[in-house]
Amino acid sequence: MAQMWGGGACTPEPVDDEDISIVPLEVLGDEIQQLFKERNRIDARIERRLRRFDKEQGYFGDGALTTRAWLRWKCRISAAEASERLEVARRLADLEITDEALSEGTITFRHAALIARTARDLGDKWETNAEEIVVTAAKDLDPHRLGYVTDHLKHCVLPDGSLADANRNHDNRRLYLSQTMDGVFRIDGQLDAEGGAILKTALDALMPPPSIEDGLGAAPRRADALVELARRQLDGGGLPQKAGQKPHLLVSVEIATLAKAPGSPAAELEWAQTVPAETARRIACDCCITDVKGERHRTSRIVPGWMRRQLAIRDKGCRWPGCDIPAPWTDAHHLFHWANGGFTVLANLILLCRRHHRKVHEGGWQLVGSGDGLIQAVPP
Repeated sequence: MAQMWGGGACTPEPVDDEDISIVPLEVLGDEIQQLFKERNRIDARIERRLRRFDKEQGYFGDGALTTRAWLRWKCRISAAEASERLEVARRLADLEITDEALSEGTITFRHAALIARTARDLGDKWETNAEEIVVTAAKDLDPHRLGYVTDHLKHCVLPDGSLADANRNHDNRRLYLSQTMDGVFRIDGQLDAEGGAILKTALDALMPPPSIEDGLGAAPRRADALVELARRQLDGGGLPQKAGQKPHLLVSVEIATLAKAPGSPAAELEWAQTVPAETARRIACDCCITDVKGERHRTSRIVPGWMRRQLAIRDKGCRWPGCDIPAPWTDAHHLFHWANGGFTVLANLILLCRRHHRKVHEGGWQLVGSGDGLIQAVPP
């Protein structure tokens, strides 16, 4: 082990120039565990040195005004990490059991930070036996699960404090929805425990299953579920009226655009920017349409309710090969688009889930019928 102190600058231990490919696979697991344990020990050494550095104002030597500022400057870490590192370093002086476990490498810095925050929240209610219980649990649990232990401890010892935390989290609920210059919507915010659990439960119920074909991870499937949740609210008709009508997705588009005529303008989506013709064609497959250029502005449903029910009975769900999405989660798709002269009849309609409907329009896939009534998907 390299020496970490001396008359001049410390010399870090060199990293071996090793070829991992020749290391036997059966020993890699043990080596990874040992390296993590060593990292925990290094974190303990950092915290001990940081505690003295802060107490004796070592940052003045470099012209910094605070330890936090020095950490951000010299160690190139974020303000949040600098604050957390410093707070943990200060509190570990009174948490001998935690400090020892971190020095042994049996808990991580994240464990130590959670224990330090718990001790701070409990104040004079924090006792040595509580620290022993939490540190023992930390040696067997990851930091997330350890959070359940500390939450139960705080509720048992200081129930009013737990209620205050819950109320504060509720008061801090936020949701931001903003649009970028290229039309993409960004979502940011936070919910309290109950609100987050309600949303997660709803999204999990609507998340489409993983598909080997698309290879979508959880994040894009969760995004699809959130859109589906909003879509169902709009389709259900239970939302309050706005401007004398039920809220709905509004697309303004020329017939020439739907027919993909050369030189036709883009479609316009309310609350958003322009969208390509093919996106408008997908939405127009199964929608209500109003001719605003006429005098009476009549609105009619492209696929009437009785025909939609017949489609559900016939197709049962998405007709894309291998897809098992049920009928309520699908759109009626025109095989030959009505804007190009296709008829809205059962023979020209099939049900497609949102994902596969998009693949046909924006993705450029083609659906071809076979003699046995099955559908074949042909890639672009």
